[in-house]
Amino acid sequence: MTEEPAIRRALNGDKDALEEICRAEWRPVYGLIYHTVQNRAEAQDLTQEVFLRALRSMDRYQETEAPYRSYLLTIARNMLRDRWRKRELLVIPIDAAAEQISREIEPEPLALATIERETIQAALATLPEDYQRVIQFRIIEGRNSPETAALMGRSPEAVRQLQRRALAALRSALAQEVAV
Repeated sequence: MTEEPAIRRALNGDKDALEEICRAEWRPVYGLIYHTVQNRAEAQDLTQEVFLRALRSMDRYQETEAPYRSYLLTIARNMLRDRWRKRELLVIPIDAAAEQISREIEPEPLALATIERETIQAALATLPEDYQRVIQFRIIEGRNSPETAALMGRSPEAVRQLQRRALAALRSALAQEVAV
């Protein structure tokens, strides 16, 4: 696609030019987003949102000298960063969640839950730091493999293997805690 003429036509309200741009640029934008979220429906929704934002800010694009694909990918990266920030704000620390649950249940189950939580925390504390971090990100916070990989500086496959080993080590540590 010759980018400049299509963009000029789009700026002048040519809907065919907008469609041409979307067809040409959809795959790279979708690929970036899908690689990050690992969910087809969510990636499609976010890709559509990228194009809507780009169309609404066409006048700002004119001020840049970047290729349009770079402009779209920048919008996509910013959306993904915003998504992660919002997600981090929604994560409730394990102690706060336990406290909230404790207000809603009877004393006996609360005591058992407290003992279980303390047992799990003690077993977690015996694990290597990487094991603790992967369990924190993947199990406690519910992050996906690519997101955890980015936070830990590893590949998603390495994170899955690390998680498998960490859970095996936690299982073993819990068995030792219970046996004591």
